[in-house]
Amino acid sequence: MNDETLTQLDTISQQLHARSRTLSQSDKDNDIAILMSALAVTMEAVRSLGEDMNQLNGPKGLGSDGS
Repeated sequence: MNDETLTQLDTISQQLHARSRTLSQSDKDNDIAILMSALAVTMEAVRSLGEDMNQLNGPKGLGSDGS
């Protein structure tokens, strides 16, 4: 994963958490808020796994695919 993708995952995750908090304050949208929060957590996990994979690949040219 490139840095732009990791940044986008982080940004979208933060936005989902913020929207989830807003929705959870109203009584009628709790289910949607829970789903948004779960999606945000999933995106954070994907971002974290992407960072780990990038570290395992190492610097470009040392077995890395170069992307």
